[in-house]
Amino acid sequence: MDAEIFGLVSIEDLLLLAIDIVYVAVGLVMLLVAKGFNDLITPYRIDEQLRDHDNPALGVALCGYFVGVICIYIGAVLGADILGVPTWGEFFKILGLDIAYALMGIVALAVCRVVVDKLILHKFSVEKEIIEDRNVGTGAIEAGALIASGLIIAGAIHGPGGGWDTALVFFLLGQAGLVGYSRIYDRMTAYDLHDEVECDNAAAGVACGASMIAMGLIVLNAINGPFVSWMVNLTDFVLYTVVGVIALMSLRKGIDWFFLPGASLDYEIAHDRNLSAAWIEATVSISVAAMVFAIL
Repeated sequence: MDAEIFGLVSIEDLLLLAIDIVYVAVGLVMLLVAKGFNDLITPYRIDEQLRDHDNPALGVALCGYFVGVICIYIGAVLGADILGVPTWGEFFKILGLDIAYALMGIVALAVCRVVVDKLILHKFSVEKEIIEDRNVGTGAIEAGALIASGLIIAGAIHGPGGGWDTALVFFLLGQAGLVGYSRIYDRMTAYDLHDEVECDNAAAGVACGASMIAMGLIVLNAINGPFVSWMVNLTDFVLYTVVGVIALMSLRKGIDWFFLPGASLDYEIAHDRNLSAAWIEATVSISVAAMVFAIL
C-alpha cells in the first residue's frame, strides 16, 4: 500500500509525473522570461505592436523566437538524463543547470537576430521591415532562422560529454552554416531573395524561412548526441551540413517535378507570389529533414 495507490499507480510514478509537471511549468516561465528579455533589447514594445498595431510580421517572428526558446529548453531537459527518482537536492541541481542553459539560449537567440539582420538579410534593415513595413516575408525568415538556431543550440547542449565550450563552438558553427546556406539558397533561386522580400513577397519569405528550419534539423542531427572528440564531431558537422545543403537544393527541383507538375516553383513564388507553392516547399523540405533526423 505504501508503494502503490489502489494497486494501480506507484509512488515513484507519481513523483516522476510531478517532476515532469514542474519541467512544463518552468518551460512556460522561460517563455515569459524570453518575452521580457526581448522587450528589454528592442526599441519597440511587443505588446503595443501586437495589440495596438496588429503587426502580423512581428507576430510571425515572435512565434519563431518562442519555438526556438522551447527547442533549447527541451534540449537541456532531455540532456539531463534523470534515472529513477532523484532526491530533491539532485533534482533542483539538475533543474538549475537546465534553466541556466535555457537562459544562455535566450541570449544566443538575440545574437541570432543580429546575424539575420547583418549577414542573412543584409541588404536592408530587418527591424524596419518588420516594425514599420509590417513585412510578413521578413518576419518568416527571421522566424525560420530563430527556430533553426534553437534546434542547433538544443543539439549542442543535449548529449553527455560536452560542455559550455562545445555548445558555444557548435552554436557559432551553426550560425555560420545558416548564413552560408542562405547565400547558396539565394544564388540557387531564379529570383533575388532580398528584392522579393523587401517588396513584401510573403511567399519568398515563407519558403526561405522554412528551408532554414529544414537546414537546422539537419545540423541538429549532425551535432546531437555525445561529444566524442573535436575531430569526430566536427567531421560529422561538416559532412551533414554539406550533404544537407545539396539535398535541400536538389529537393527544390524535385518539388517542381513531383509536387507542382507543369509549373515552376521559382516562377510561382517570384511572379505569382503564390503562398500555396511556398507552403508546399516548406512542408516538403521540413518533412524530409525531419525524416533524416529521425531515421539516420
